Amino acid sequence: MNNNTIFIPKKIIGEIISHSLNNDPNESCGVLQGSGMIVSKFHPLKNIHENPQNRYTFDPVEHLNVEKKSDEEDEEIIGIFHSHTHTQAYLSETDVKNALMSGYIQQFYIIAVSYTHLTLPTKA
Repeated sequence: MNNNTIFIPKKIIGEIISHSLNNDPNESCGVLQGSGMIVSKFHPLKNIHENPQNRYTFDPVEHLNVEKKSDEEDEEIIGIFHSHTHTQAYLSETDVKNALMSGYIQQFYIIAVSYTHLTLPTKA
């Protein structure tokens, strides 16, 4: 694995997708805990942004608790996750600006779920 690759186990990918679908139509968010380039846990976080359908902001208490837990387990936050519910799964200009302001500049940024071309089955 090179330094531009992060490994996310299938189980954790499933957790990320499930968290995203459960929060639709709002953007969901969370962090990926791990060591080196291997993710060991996904921590879903509450999106407290005033406009959650288009932006995300971590709940600061949840975020601090996850940081503490990660430190206690001798791991670190190696990835930042959020979903896009109305746009493609690419970092937006706002995402880049917020990442730079957050101090999380060495972490991977993952936009794993985009609903722009997704049609989910509906119940009649």
